[in-house]
Amino acid sequence: MLNGKGVSNGVGFGNIVILKNEDRVIEKKIVEDSNNEMKRFKEALEKVTKETEEIVNSISGTEQEIMNAYLMIMQDPSLTVETENAITNLNYSAEYAVEVGFNSVIQIFKNMDDEYMAARATDIADIKNRILGKLLNEETINTSKLQPNTIIVAKELTTSDTAKLNFNNVSGIITEIGGTNSHSSIMARTHAIPAVTRVEDATKIFRNGDYVAIDGMLGEIYLNPTEEEKQKLLKIQSQILKENEELEQYKNIETKTKDGYKVELVSNIGTPADVELVLKNTAEGIGLLRSEFLYMDSENMPTEEEQFLSYKEVAEKMEGKPVIIRTLDVGGDKELKYLELEKEANPFLGYRAIRLCLDNIALFKTQLRAILKASNYGNLLIMFPMISSIEELQEAKKILEECKKELDAENIPYKRDIKVGIMIEIPSAALIAYGLARECDFFSIGTNDLIQYTVAVERGNEKISKLYTKYHPAVIKLIKDSIEGAHDAGIFCGMCGEAAGDELLIPLLIGLGLDEFSMNSNKILKSRKIINQLEKEKCKELAEEILRLSSANEVEKKLREFMGVM
Repeated sequence: MLNGKGVSNGVGFGNIVILKNEDRVIEKKIVEDSNNEMKRFKEALEKVTKETEEIVNSISGTEQEIMNAYLMIMQDPSLTVETENAITNLNYSAEYAVEVGFNSVIQIFKNMDDEYMAARATDIADIKNRILGKLLNEETINTSKLQPNTIIVAKELTTSDTAKLNFNNVSGIITEIGGTNSHSSIMARTHAIPAVTRVEDATKIFRNGDYVAIDGMLGEIYLNPTEEEKQKLLKIQSQILKENEELEQYKNIETKTKDGYKVELVSNIGTPADVELVLKNTAEGIGLLRSEFLYMDSENMPTEEEQFLSYKEVAEKMEGKPVIIRTLDVGGDKELKYLELEKEANPFLGYRAIRLCLDNIALFKTQLRAILKASNYGNLLIMFPMISSIEELQEAKKILEECKKELDAENIPYKRDIKVGIMIEIPSAALIAYGLARECDFFSIGTNDLIQYTVAVERGNEKISKLYTKYHPAVIKLIKDSIEGAHDAGIFCGMCGEAAGDELLIPLLIGLGLDEFSMNSNKILKSRKIINQLEKEKCKELAEEILRLSSANEVEKKLREFMGVM
């Protein structure tokens, strides 16, 4: 048995087809005729673009929206600037210029702290490899014509590979590289196909035609499974199918405990393309729209009109359901070329998010005006990230009021009573929650950063990753303070960090009085089922017990006991 990271639940049986995504070695080559190299590059890019347009036109739904976003990246002039400069000014061959130019862009995205944006580096690498494939006249496997019951194995399954798949013929996906937020993982979950990533040397271990079984929840892979292993997995598969059928009954119903405590289950999204999954899983709104996707995919600052149209699209698709838009959260380790931000020794504690926006008022106003204008087409809310003091919140609100006055003067309609909230992701904000709550309309707890700032552990540092835990008593106490501070002022408190979708934490958060849970769309129905089977009073008793504990291990043990999971 081999192990990896399960990114899409389910069990699959089938025969291996290996997609050879091996690293090429592109050697440096200086040429005399740079014009000819530029022509070769442009022709290769055009072929890849046309192929992508054909894919977009042949699919629909989530796949089409994802590929449209992929196509937008490909058509962005900033993507090829470095490559073209390398051909024109350095006389590099088209192949080497693509390798160098695209790798520089890939590295920028890889260095971003936001997991969703960092995952876009995979798309850019895919575009690079497809262009190199044309330049080198390579042949590739037609992933649209796979045999039934195929288990795909690849170093990394790219967005274009995924979009061309006939999912009816795919019973599992195994990759060496990938993450929960990669497009292939998202699509695997959309089509209920088990997927396992981070399987070291998978393309070398397996051979075409090998018969395997995979468990996408545990991340387990069985090569030539025994009859006993087959029966075990078939039993799991049967349980999953039964559970999914049962979850259908939790669509389009209220999320409330058995004793009547009602909460909202909403989704975290990164682009307008993600709205389809929100609606499919009947989330009650969007608790976090990461607006930085508009900025990351552009060579220049996105205009007010570009932002307005994007926010308007989401607002209209959600048909009156609440959509919380987080204002720009970049800076420090999230680079925007056109801002020319200085490198920082400790970017997580640096010049980013609201700090950057309050120092770049024109940039901030452009976004706020776009959100206000789009609010006329739906139920939009504004959320400021990384607030650490009342002064920052007051300054942000002041700039928002200036934007409203400007729109009034221009006779542009907007939602005048648009709600304004903040992310509680810095311990100082949680500790002064009572004061902050009187300055805004809602809180949303961002546990990803709150944890790392509370326990002083960079969440991406593997050496100390065991110390990064959402079950730490200090984190739980800060969550409690935030909720109580919000309720004391009569406003609601949500949570948009990963902890909101943790099945073990749900009863504790209910007991603490959390009003809104914002999570990945695929977790909505299971979370609704859990909440609808809980009793608020018992959850409250659980919370009181946990608040008296002094270690993360004790907290997790108590939660497991409560949920009957050991």
